[in-house]
Amino acid sequence: MSEHPVSSPIQRSWQRCLHQGLSRQQSAELDLLPQGELSARLEASRELIACFQRFVLPLFAQLLAGRPCRLLLCDAEGAILAASGDDGFARHAERIFLRSGARWGEASKGTNAIGTALAEQSEVQVLGAQHFFAQHSFLSCSACPLLGPDGSLLGVLDISTDAAHHGGDMLGTVRLLAMTLENALLARQPGWLVDLEPQSLWSARLLLGEAGELLGANRAGRLWLGQYPFDGLQLLRERRGLRLDAGVAPTPISTPQDSKSVPLKMLERGISLLIEGETGSGKEHLVRALHSRSSRREQPLVCVNCGALPADLVEAELFGYVGGAFSGARSQGSQGYLRAAHGGILMLDEVGELPLSAQTRLLRVLQERAVTPVGSHKPEVVDFWLVSASHRDLAAMVQAGTFREDLYYRISGWHQSLVPLRAWPEDERQGLIRTLLAEMDPALAMDEVAERQLLAYPLPGNVRQLKLVLEVACVLAEGQGVIRASHLHLPALPADPPVAATGQSLTLREQGRLGVQQTLAACGGNVSEAARRLGISRTTLYRALKEGD
Repeated sequence: MSEHPVSSPIQRSWQRCLHQGLSRQQSAELDLLPQGELSARLEASRELIACFQRFVLPLFAQLLAGRPCRLLLCDAEGAILAASGDDGFARHAERIFLRSGARWGEASKGTNAIGTALAEQSEVQVLGAQHFFAQHSFLSCSACPLLGPDGSLLGVLDISTDAAHHGGDMLGTVRLLAMTLENALLARQPGWLVDLEPQSLWSARLLLGEAGELLGANRAGRLWLGQYPFDGLQLLRERRGLRLDAGVAPTPISTPQDSKSVPLKMLERGISLLIEGETGSGKEHLVRALHSRSSRREQPLVCVNCGALPADLVEAELFGYVGGAFSGARSQGSQGYLRAAHGGILMLDEVGELPLSAQTRLLRVLQERAVTPVGSHKPEVVDFWLVSASHRDLAAMVQAGTFREDLYYRISGWHQSLVPLRAWPEDERQGLIRTLLAEMDPALAMDEVAERQLLAYPLPGNVRQLKLVLEVACVLAEGQGVIRASHLHLPALPADPPVAATGQSLTLREQGRLGVQQTLAACGGNVSEAARRLGISRTTLYRALKEGD
């Protein structure tokens, strides 16, 4: 260890590792959360993850565009909750399980930026051979703890790269991203937000109650509190605090005229629910709202994107498996999504993407209310309420023979259709725009010209596309106080459906495949970006391209 120049936090970390009996030549422990526990943690950290995706990822993409690195959001135990960045480096890091659900505390992974930042309660950089385990020495990582508005430890933000590509700016960048996330979390709390240096983007900010009591502060705000006497009432009198209301009204997520009471009653009586609607129309949001109002609100909500499951591992992911069930299987086995949902609600999103073999096994589970893991002959009883969702016409798929008729009737006890956003009454679309904008940046307003332009645009990507348009506009209008039409980046709408050489219109399938090909070309062949624009998984995109061969 003395061969390598190390900082004091690294030295202390190595001492902790040796004290715990770790050996540098060993392999790091494979510390993965069971699927059920991971789902529960993701649900518990939903607000943190939402702020990470909305406010941090766009800034990360701008600051480190094109560089081979990954940004990791971890909880207070070092478990990775979300990741983004270069796919090529992600495949490289996958071999040491630097991915969602893996825990990177020092006790199992030795000295590493995530675990050491948590142990030291401070930002830290671990470069190459400074990692305790030799197998991690190809990495260089910078991490910064995340603090909540009350100063409690929420987790850690980490940037990991190949050791040869870890620039000197990485630690400063992750610190900037952590501050962005902490400020976003503070702005989502009810109270008066007092900005002590309005001209500075990273100003000290305090959250005060009606009587001037201190409710929270950002990182710079806590430093300010340590240097100056605090008088909350005086601060409210002297400064123009921004009023943050408790609980910004939730995004309308179903047909404006529809009530959630009927589908909720169906679920409470054990009747399966099928939700159909265009991509981005709010199917998952509706399910989350139903879960939060149900008698099972304290039980797990497990959401599975069937289109994102690896084609050769669909059944293992859904039904779980025993250790050594197949080549590459983990020795401890896997719980699987269905058993993880026991006692709660299971949402099968894009259920139409399931292969017929998995449909057959799923039907058997629903009939017998028991799951038999892959590689086992012992069924295990499961109890979950089932919600299925799809942007495809499942009834048409039944007629085409690509979806089992008996499964269709089993999952569609109650059918709920979501109308596209363009079909909402104008006043309700306007209300949604204003609600989302207030949630994203309470300091910004939209001028009338921009609002009329946005209301006139059909938004084929529905609520998901609207959110993205507003997020981009908030970034472009930052510091200006108002969103103008020039800040709205609305993509050109597709032309009328192309016509084949014979003069006949192309079939819907041909039009869809052509749309995929055109989007992929517009993205320069970047599959991940094309899938994001289309609102589908990469697996579904590959499948669509393969069908055209």
